[in-house]
Amino acid sequence: MDEGEHIQDVYVRAWHRTDDWAFDSRLHVTENDITPDAAMRLWMSWSPYWDLSKRLLVEKSPRNLTKTRYLQALYPGARFVVVTRHPVIQALAVRKWATGRTGRWGIGFTHLVEHWLHAHDLFMQDAAHIEHLHVIRYELLMRHPTAELGRLSAFLGVPGKPVATVQASRSSGYERTWKSGRIDLLRQVSEHVNRSPASLWATKGEFARKVSDSLLLPRYRELIRERLGDRIRQHGYDVDRLDDVTPWDPVPKERMAP
Repeated sequence: MDEGEHIQDVYVRAWHRTDDWAFDSRLHVTENDITPDAAMRLWMSWSPYWDLSKRLLVEKSPRNLTKTRYLQALYPGARFVVVTRHPVIQALAVRKWATGRTGRWGIGFTHLVEHWLHAHDLFMQDAAHIEHLHVIRYELLMRHPTAELGRLSAFLGVPGKPVATVQASRSSGYERTWKSGRIDLLRQVSEHVNRSPASLWATKGEFARKVSDSLLLPRYRELIRERLGDRIRQHGYDVDRLDDVTPWDPVPKERMAP
């Protein structure tokens, strides 16, 4: 329960799997969904967990992506910072860390990418209504951390700080896997069978996922390229180049897909 949405009862909380929450229309709220006491009730829920002596207070629930208009209406003058990352990288990451209950398997890998697109379609529709909005591309942040964090500091009106170490290669493994279209199954089998008996049993689900992905990844790539490639490009990304992105454009050049 380390996110603000789970310690409040003003709007619907997302007890959903990682791969389907954005498809629930109740989780996309705007200024039209405000109740008279909503701002105070949220403040009472969140303020005990903040250091109220600080100038900036942060609420970072990921599902705020579809609540920007709602929160802006409750707290005029609030600043919104949204970080985007390539939908394929995001899907590969979810497959790695999520549990079966929260979306590791879901309906399939393609569904994870489509879910990212739907959530960001909603955000793009809402973005035109947000007065103070700053979008950070994860890929550009890794490539130019000093410049990107400098722009963020200016947006927030706070002094910038020197950038220490940035782990810019965190996506490299995902990129190699996607580009090659395969997972080294022999290496995965070798690593698994060399575990201790207790660890072998505990990681059986993870091993099963790796085996299935090694067999299905080429088909995933084909389906995503055919079905979702155009929508991915509308968000500034490319199916085949996971390490690149265009700067965020608040006004899509084409009508966003429904």
